[in-house]
Amino acid sequence: MLRLLVVTTALLHPTLTTAEVLPDPDNGPISGAYNFVDSTEGAELLGKGQLAFSLTSMVSSHSVLDEQGAESVLFDGETARLEWRLRYGLGERVELGIELPWVWHSAGRLDSLIDSWHDAFGLPDGFRDDLPQDRLRYRYVDDSGTRLDFQNSTGGLGDLRLMAGVRLGNAADHRLALRFGVVVPTGDADELLGTDAVSLSAGFAGDLRSVGGSERLSAYYRAHLSWIDEPALLPDRYREWVGHVSGGFGYRVTPRVDLRAQVAVRTATHDSELLVLGEPSVALSFGGNIRLSERYLLSLVVGEDIKVNSSPDVTFLLALRYRGSKR
Repeated sequence: MLRLLVVTTALLHPTLTTAEVLPDPDNGPISGAYNFVDSTEGAELLGKGQLAFSLTSMVSSHSVLDEQGAESVLFDGETARLEWRLRYGLGERVELGIELPWVWHSAGRLDSLIDSWHDAFGLPDGFRDDLPQDRLRYRYVDDSGTRLDFQNSTGGLGDLRLMAGVRLGNAADHRLALRFGVVVPTGDADELLGTDAVSLSAGFAGDLRSVGGSERLSAYYRAHLSWIDEPALLPDRYREWVGHVSGGFGYRVTPRVDLRAQVAVRTATHDSELLVLGEPSVALSFGGNIRLSERYLLSLVVGEDIKVNSSPDVTFLLALRYRGSKR
């Protein structure tokens, strides 16, 4: 009877924390293979002996057609990603984690839905009207010839990511942490599942439990720098250093539901005149978290390229997250 009372109380009166930033991974045809840091690598670290895991499913639609001088690019297709992450509190100030993605590239079936989505909300449609629906074609050409011509559906293991966090501060309303990451090349670069290159990232994260004196309003900010070893694809054009900055706000509607809006900016990944490769990307993520129980959280996200053609056109994401109790 006591156990039933505890479970019922958790379901009816769960509490949200500012750690629950929406997932916003980069899921581009080329940039997604690098498995860059995302905004959920934050300052709310796990306690000693505490365990957390998440399962994230997403699908991104690509519609890019551009030509500048001798360069031209066509990204027309969909990339799906199933991402498993495990984190563990090693001590009171240190957290370790591992992330393993499974990636698919295909023609998909979202083009009609996305056209309707853009029409309904007055969003820019890019080159969608100029491209066939539900086709897979990733092609890049420069002055040395055709460098990429990808037309066959594929799927497999992506590049493994190892993560660590070190707590800098533990104030009641403002958490700070250093974040580190290592990407191990476990994905097949020929299938655009990985890069065949090691990369390292370092940065800092801040999470604010309240903004302007309101406990309903929370915020976060992130800044990271990634170093990338020479990849298999476009090794003469890739940029060795890539920066990432993101931030956003959350509003607690009820004890079980919060809504969030986030913006992520990434510097260019390649030396190119093309926007999708040689310019910074700017992506907006919006959605919310639903507290299913004391330990489980469901996140629903829609992502948009507010700088058109700089990132996936539209991303739909669903994540189930679990956080255990402290020991």
